[in-house]
Amino acid sequence: MQMSHREKNIIESLLKNPHSFLTIHHIAQNLGVSSRTIHRELVYVEETLARFNLQLERMTNKGLRITGDEADFELLIDTLASEKTIDLSVDERKVIILYTLIKAKDPVKLYSLANEVGISINKLNKEIGLLEADLNNYKLSLLKKRGEGLILVGEEVNRRQCLADIMLEKLNSTSVYSVIEDHFVYQTLNDEKLLDIDMHQIFNIERLLMDALIELPYVLTETAYLTLTIHIVLAIERIKSHEKVSIEQNLIDTLIPTKEFDVSCNLAKRIEEVYHITIDLEEKIFITMHLRGAKRKHSESKDMDLSLKTHELIRAVETYSNLKFNASQALYEGVLLHLGPALNRLEGGLETFNPLTEMIKTDYALIFNAVALSLEEVFPEYQFPEGEIAFVALHFGGSYRENTKLNVLVVCTSGIGTSRILSHKIEERFSNVEVVKEASVSELKSLDLNAYDHIISTVSLDIEHTHTVVNPLLPERDQTVLAQVFHAQPKKVNKSEVIDTNQYDDLMAYTIEGHQLIQSVYIETMDDDDYTSFIEKHLTKLKAIDNKKAFVDTLTAREQVQGFLITNTEIAIPHLVTDYIHQPVIILVTCNHHVKLKAMDQTYGKAKYLAFMFLPEHTQIRSLMSELSVLLMEHIDEPELIFSDSAFVTNHLKQSLLKYIKNQLN
Repeated sequence: MQMSHREKNIIESLLKNPHSFLTIHHIAQNLGVSSRTIHRELVYVEETLARFNLQLERMTNKGLRITGDEADFELLIDTLASEKTIDLSVDERKVIILYTLIKAKDPVKLYSLANEVGISINKLNKEIGLLEADLNNYKLSLLKKRGEGLILVGEEVNRRQCLADIMLEKLNSTSVYSVIEDHFVYQTLNDEKLLDIDMHQIFNIERLLMDALIELPYVLTETAYLTLTIHIVLAIERIKSHEKVSIEQNLIDTLIPTKEFDVSCNLAKRIEEVYHITIDLEEKIFITMHLRGAKRKHSESKDMDLSLKTHELIRAVETYSNLKFNASQALYEGVLLHLGPALNRLEGGLETFNPLTEMIKTDYALIFNAVALSLEEVFPEYQFPEGEIAFVALHFGGSYRENTKLNVLVVCTSGIGTSRILSHKIEERFSNVEVVKEASVSELKSLDLNAYDHIISTVSLDIEHTHTVVNPLLPERDQTVLAQVFHAQPKKVNKSEVIDTNQYDDLMAYTIEGHQLIQSVYIETMDDDDYTSFIEKHLTKLKAIDNKKAFVDTLTAREQVQGFLITNTEIAIPHLVTDYIHQPVIILVTCNHHVKLKAMDQTYGKAKYLAFMFLPEHTQIRSLMSELSVLLMEHIDEPELIFSDSAFVTNHLKQSLLKYIKNQLN
């Protein structure tokens, strides 16, 4: 039996109080997830409990509890203690399911496949349904044989292309390497040994590629290099399994005279020597096709005809779209580098699946249609599929938007701390984005959300406007999501603003309150590990709070919901914006004994440095307070500089305040 880490945690939460009801909200708070997430997992929790003759009892206004015989409870507890959880993403499972089906010569039993990826058969059936949509793009299909299982139907060349594309589309480069190194070519999930490939073999392939590709008059992109590596790994395994590709003779005759075929032959010869296999002509042609269709960093080719046609294409797109494109040289080089391999793919019958096609057709409809008409006009001898048209349209769309910036609203629970960290990371990684506002959840009702191109939040929002939820530390997976969001989002036309006297009042309030904050920066040390008691005493002494219990309860609840500790550091940012606070305060504390705190990724760790940041509910200076978060991130490896020198911090805040005033006056 396999279960996810979250499913196991939910069951264990219910078992801690076996005869008491727990609300979904309580479980969600303990696990650091939303109530909606718990609701989704309950279906699988009930399936698991049913295997032990246990039931999940639900009672309105009380919550949930597990019911059943004590013997069944004991069996469940023993099983959980020994159970290894599996936490593969949907995309990782898709790759494993597909590869399992590709390598199987006979139908695969559903229960075996479900056990391989650690999910129930019901959930497996849903994911197979999603997988079928991808398979249709490669002329592949799934056939369910009653009593026998599931089998993949389609040509070998399409099987390999589909698996390689899905791996590259669904998994980031780190995950791809992880799949290849640790879990690719599965026997079972508990067997980390590769079927017939170890790291030594992977490195051999890399060295062979480096030696062979040096003969080409161009350099492949990192993604193209990875794609070729994956295809060769797959080819070796499939050849060992006596599975071969089939290629039409006229295409073979066309590719044999090319430089890429010579490189493929040399590469094949070295692979044969290392892996003791025989690579036939069609496999060599298959490698040739991928070399000719691979994306390139730059080209030393002097193909003047393609160069002229690229210029002609740009002019045609401008004519059909009635748009002028910025950075014409960069656009020219990008389109030229794409067209060469694209034409080779069309000649070789390799249709690359583009997962962004529908999005591009919607968000760049004018440009997409103009590119389609222009390609037909400039290259009448070729039939460009929509995926290739979308790739070319993306070059034009990026050029058209290059000098524009998206106005983004960043939201967190308080509007300080994590929102500033997230804003800093977003602007650092996306040059076409400007975070124009950082807000708390409570502020949203007073904002015109239509004024922003996109809303990015660290928590789920109950609003009608589209928004994207990310981790405040912006891990690589969330960066990938935002890259698609920011590239797809059309830029709004800014309306002229009417300046009124309210701006004067706001500026003066900001300046006065900002000065008050700068005068309220304190450096302290803490001897015990009770941070709530420590800060409550200090704020009481400063007359910054009256209701001590309400303040401590609110601060403790905020830690459980959001987490204060910056992941993988010893720095925490306990922060609040609430009516219980009467004046802005920053207290920078160095702990003589580490304090256990919840981190922003919902794990736990120990903090040595505590940056307490507190503001009243009705404040103008959330953005100024958040500048401290930026300073912390800039000196993440030398926190003692901040936590021992109040003048260093106040000078930074003064510069930020002056910069704000200057921007408002311009």
